[in-house]
Amino acid sequence: MSSRYRAKISNVERAALIAQIWPWLPAFRAIAESEHLPTAARRLHVVPSALSRTLRLLEEALGERLFTRVGRRLALNARGRALLEAVRAGEEAVARGAARAVAADDGEPLFAGELRVGTLGVLTNHVVLPELLALVAAHPALLPVLRNARAAEANHRLALHELDVAFYYDALPAPGLTLRRLGLLTNGIYCGRAHPLYRARRVDRARLLEHAFSVPAIGDRGTPMDNWPVDVERRIGMQIELLQTNVEVCRSGRFVTVLPDVVAAPLVRDGELRRFPVELVPPVEVYAATRAGDDSVPAAAALVEAVARRVGGAITAGG
Repeated sequence: MSSRYRAKISNVERAALIAQIWPWLPAFRAIAESEHLPTAARRLHVVPSALSRTLRLLEEALGERLFTRVGRRLALNARGRALLEAVRAGEEAVARGAARAVAADDGEPLFAGELRVGTLGVLTNHVVLPELLALVAAHPALLPVLRNARAAEANHRLALHELDVAFYYDALPAPGLTLRRLGLLTNGIYCGRAHPLYRARRVDRARLLEHAFSVPAIGDRGTPMDNWPVDVERRIGMQIELLQTNVEVCRSGRFVTVLPDVVAAPLVRDGELRRFPVELVPPVEVYAATRAGDDSVPAAAALVEAVARRVGGAITAGG
């Protein structure tokens, strides 16, 4: 089947092609993941010659090579990798559908099995985790899997069905995904008790910028993830990957730090941090990303709604 013909086939012809290759896809996945016919054959309890014939039939049906032969090994090419990703996603969707068919009760959404969540920074412990714990308390059959992922990585994992929902700060749309703005988290500029500005009577912008800052990691937009305005220069004394580490550095009094107000508020109440009345840092927008049109994981939609409510009620500057 030529590429030109394949691009113009009808839905009926496409369905026929899928029906033809469907029985061969488990064998293809085994070969693709091992890139070695004997290994794949042992995994499937068949002889290598049978797998070799199945692969030949699959490639003939598609009209494309899926592997590059390197000696006795098979190396996936770009077309093979694309098909492998699709097979993995398809098998996962079938498995979830089968679980829903078996366990669904009177048409109610099934909150069971893995809920794979991507999140990062302050969102993890202070926004997403409380709502995720509440969801598990209400639905004990749910198994949350939390993964740290920035926007670009999270979108990629969503597309591969390695995540069901992702929460992040960068508005990073991608084909096949739905991006929802959940609200804002405010930030403030803080220092610890040992910092020379902690007991200063008046601290204006100029005086604040005389001191070095500890800053978080660089985000997918190429700027530090504390939302510092790009047109305001500051001196950076330390760059830190983890939010909690940045909190501890701020408490030490060594550097001035931009922190989310929802994180710093308890430490301000305890007198460990001071928040300066210099509003340089705009709020950070929070987004949720899911696969467009995918309702196979109702717990993901429920989590998005719960997180949206929490973001809407989060501590703001002066709150």
